[in-house]
Amino acid sequence: MNSNELNEVTSLAKSHPDILVISSDNELINQLREYIEDYDYNFIGSADTKEKIKDKIARLSPNLVLLDSEIENIDLIKLAKDLEKYDIPDIVIVGERFDDMVDKVLMITPYGYLFKEIDKEELQRAMAVAIRKHELNNQKIVEAKTKIDEKNTELLIEKSDSSFLLVLCVALIIMAILSRNATWLQWVLLIPTAAMLINGIASIKKPAEVTYDYEKPFVSVFIPAHNEQATIEMTVRSVCESDYYVDGKPHFEVIVINDGSTDRTGAILHDIKEDLPQLKIVTRKPPVSGKGKGFVLNDALTLSRGEVIGVFDADTKICKDYLTKIVAYVADPAIDGVQSRVKMYNRDENFLTRMQHVEFASFGNTLRAKDNLGNTGFLGGNGQFVRKQSIVDCGKWDGFAVTEDLNLAVKIMLRGGKIRYCGEAAVYQEAITQWKPFFRQRVRWAIGNFETLFIYLPQILRSKVSIPKKFGIIEHISFYSFNLLIFFGFIITIANAISWLLLHDVTIIRMEAPFIVGILSAISFFPGIMLALSRDSPGIIEFIKDIVKYYIYCFHLIPLFFMTMVSMMTRKERKWAKTEHKGGQD
Repeated sequence: MNSNELNEVTSLAKSHPDILVISSDNELINQLREYIEDYDYNFIGSADTKEKIKDKIARLSPNLVLLDSEIENIDLIKLAKDLEKYDIPDIVIVGERFDDMVDKVLMITPYGYLFKEIDKEELQRAMAVAIRKHELNNQKIVEAKTKIDEKNTELLIEKSDSSFLLVLCVALIIMAILSRNATWLQWVLLIPTAAMLINGIASIKKPAEVTYDYEKPFVSVFIPAHNEQATIEMTVRSVCESDYYVDGKPHFEVIVINDGSTDRTGAILHDIKEDLPQLKIVTRKPPVSGKGKGFVLNDALTLSRGEVIGVFDADTKICKDYLTKIVAYVADPAIDGVQSRVKMYNRDENFLTRMQHVEFASFGNTLRAKDNLGNTGFLGGNGQFVRKQSIVDCGKWDGFAVTEDLNLAVKIMLRGGKIRYCGEAAVYQEAITQWKPFFRQRVRWAIGNFETLFIYLPQILRSKVSIPKKFGIIEHISFYSFNLLIFFGFIITIANAISWLLLHDVTIIRMEAPFIVGILSAISFFPGIMLALSRDSPGIIEFIKDIVKYYIYCFHLIPLFFMTMVSMMTRKERKWAKTEHKGGQD
């Protein structure tokens, strides 16, 4: 601690605190009294028995206790724990007896210790630091409780809003079935279907190019890892092999946050560290670990050196030139963040993995459109790169948010920031191979979207960003809200088409909006996905098969809507559910 920091600490802490000495050594007590009063603190007495200690703590409520480790007939460990219960900081005065007992006491008390003979200035400095540290700890506790209260209030809002949305959608569908008329549905879906078409058209344009001739900022890459023994070595080596160099040396660091892993993740990281000088390992253990990805990323942010922060999942593969390409976007001081394209390296394993690959291609095409419409892109959990200062300015990641990436993106844009999409750099990840974990992952994503919609919608509407940007944000975060109605409309259209074909002009449920409205509702799904698939230059048969299969695949959004609503209405806390990565192992 330098002199300026010490002066700041002592000025903050020096408000005549009350100091109690626990000792039976009169010479030590007198010396401490002299030093305490000389520092303009209040010496409020001493105690040397259990009864006196308990009485003086109860009556006098000291701000700090100086605890003599050589006091007789006192259980030091129990006393230290009692002081902790009373929320009183203490400094241990250690004499010649430095045995296991004293060692255990020092492990309990976080506010420091001093050796006899005591230096006056050292004691005064230690008292000021301990009192200030205690004040800051209490302040953090108050802030944490306030934050928890705020999140509990948000949880109630989310429960009520999700209940209303579920009842509304179900009521509208029942009304349409009973009345055999869903004309209203065509009008309701006109806005989201028109947005799909606009995004499809906007994605045709080639995005603004970036130059790769730029002054490279130092980059910190974060890789959160919890029980990732199947993929962590592959991911870390892939990132560390990047050719992002300055003066022939790697200009990046890789920080892996081992968040309470109980498998071989920690051992694997330890084994490969000697080979990879860019690698840093942060280990989080219970009770701190397992609280959420946002908390993990914030820990890494505190330790990072980079001007630009990148985030990868622990099942990632990238090409050697990936960092050079992606960082070029945020090298522009006008850009706050960038999201790369995401591909699946096991896309050909089965129907589900293939459809996730197509889905991410479609999502990338949407981000390309938003990029062309004014840098209103969004961050994904894998392959996002953001200016460190932008993260700090937004209050860092929200540890309570289920989808911390979407939450951060919205906060950046509400501050007037810009997020771009980089389609020429792709991050490869593992697609989920089975439906049960797939739905588990997608329920989490949907909950994150609804959280953001329900909590941030008023802020978005009140914000000073442009109306087109507001619409772009709301359209993105409300995606899951319309899914049930959109695919109910598709079911009606298919049912009516079959009825007309087989029963000759018999309509099951009428849809009588103007022809152009009906056409928009029916075809809006296809242009964006067709453009997304065409960018990988597939064969015509493969192209058609992927479109048909993807159309069928998207009907999973109907059960997903109900699963998400039930989860939001019944959950007791915001909880992050990690996706399991197998690394190609069954």
